Amino acid sequence: MIDQEVLRSLKRAIWLYFFLLIFEGALRKWVLPGLSEPLLIVRDPVAIWILYKSIISGLWKPNGYVLSIYAVSILALVLALFIGHGNILVAIYGLRITLIHFPLIFIIGMVFNREDVLKMGKAVLWLCIGMTILVAIQFYSPQSAWVNLGIGGDLEGSGFGGAAGFFRVPGTFSFTNGLAFFLWVSSGLYFLFLAR
Repeated sequence: MIDQEVLRSLKRAIWLYFFLLIFEGALRKWVLPGLSEPLLIVRDPVAIWILYKSIISGLWKPNGYVLSIYAVSILALVLALFIGHGNILVAIYGLRITLIHFPLIFIIGMVFNREDVLKMGKAVLWLCIGMTILVAIQFYSPQSAWVNLGIGGDLEGSGFGGAAGFFRVPGTFSFTNGLAFFLWVSSGLYFLFLAR
């Protein structure tokens, strides 16, 4: 039986991870642009703490899926170094995704119950309202506007070239794919709550 205090601390850490996932780009563009590169890994310490706490509490240990991904990741690291680009820092940066962040899928599934998932779903939908307003402002503002600053305060803007003189904007994310995934998840959650 897992200690309830450990479970509560893990839930709080997962919520922190969630908010950092949504607002990491905003931190890198608007709040702390001078720290945009270190903020690339702002979620890593939280993820490492969640992994550590889950393992020492006996809540989780690597399963077959995680061990398989670890094996493929090590192989990819070796191939990247000896056949691919050969840059150890770039290879380790990529390796951290599967070593640190991938296992969180399983830990979150063990820590969160139905009520927690629904709370996070509601949070996403509330955030979607603000995100939609932000995206509309970004879309109709010039790329030189503060709301469209790029990573690290880049004055060329964060939008990705579109059509008819408009840009695909990223919302609070670093790049447009973050916004696309956020809206995709929001759509699924909208229909989930609509059906309830």
